[in-house]
Amino acid sequence: MVQHRSIKIWLVLVMLGIIFISSLTFIYPIGAQGPGCRYENGKFSCERDGTIPRPPPRTEVAPGPTRPGATPRPGPTVISLEVVLRCVYLPGFSPTNYVHIRYPRPNVVIFETAYGCDGGSTPPPLPPKPLPCPPGWTDDGVFCSWSRYVEARIPPLPVAYLPYPRGIVYDRMQFSVGALITQAWNCSDPVDAWSPSPWAYDEDYRNLVLCLRWRQVKNPEPASDPAPGWIRWVWDERAWGDPKETVSRVGSAEHTYVTSSAQKPENGPNGNLPSYQVQVHSYWVVDWRMTWEKRFRWYTCEAGNAGDSCDGVGGRRAVIHERWDPGSDAGTADLRGYGQPHFYADSTKIILPDGRTTRILPVPVIEVQGVIGAPP
Repeated sequence: MVQHRSIKIWLVLVMLGIIFISSLTFIYPIGAQGPGCRYENGKFSCERDGTIPRPPPRTEVAPGPTRPGATPRPGPTVISLEVVLRCVYLPGFSPTNYVHIRYPRPNVVIFETAYGCDGGSTPPPLPPKPLPCPPGWTDDGVFCSWSRYVEARIPPLPVAYLPYPRGIVYDRMQFSVGALITQAWNCSDPVDAWSPSPWAYDEDYRNLVLCLRWRQVKNPEPASDPAPGWIRWVWDERAWGDPKETVSRVGSAEHTYVTSSAQKPENGPNGNLPSYQVQVHSYWVVDWRMTWEKRFRWYTCEAGNAGDSCDGVGGRRAVIHERWDPGSDAGTADLRGYGQPHFYADSTKIILPDGRTTRILPVPVIEVQGVIGAPP
């Protein structure tokens, strides 16, 4: 009978403890990353000196030492439990609007992005993040200029064709580009006293570095506004030639010219061959990332002099502590938010097989004719 009663008591205590923690969770200002709190990779955790509420250890009544004829005396047995609150609806706090909340040890609470709580089984794509700085634009670049300067320009795309250096009328030609390009990061010098949000002066930040790069994409990327393909080839055909262009979802294409490139601009290999003026369109998005350090300050009440007071307790003094924690953020900017027609940028900058950087691929095409000579 005593055993059944003890089990019931323990279950009641557990239920009360979970209710207690659930209520305290919503007392804590979740959106405020106070001292010791951080958000990274879908996980928000806090470690603060006694300021995160957590219930005391639970106890279970257990039999104590006995002697013949004596009534058993209860003794405490400490039970260590990790309390988890699953699928808590917190709109705007995670990509799914749901989180799991864990209390793994004293003074620690962890918020984790939760999936499947609303019927979804896989993480949804993250929405694009705007550039953190007020950007400027050139024909093929983006830059930020504040107390530091960083710029990224779309790199030229290597293009090749066969047969090289000239094609032959009615012979199929093969055109190709290399693998998709991800540009190396272009980064600013570090700057102190600047906050990544709201992009303003703040002495609690240091070593802020902003990086930009262009990344080549192909259909079906980006998800919200897919590029037409990997490459769009505009063949500069005669009025009777067909097709006039080819949109390819791979890095290569074929085309057959039925007329030579006579009377076309003479800018082929070696700069002296009449050539069709082929346009090669590729598609690019802007990635950005930031890293920084943020200062956190907090105090603890420690033994002091008789005249000191800390949190209303005499003989205690407030001791200020400070540390710098690393932080980071990254994203891909939707260029439609900056007056561009698409999420992506359309570039025709290329590198020719002879090493020239240009915006036109010159393709010489000749017509082969037989030569009939008189017999010897």
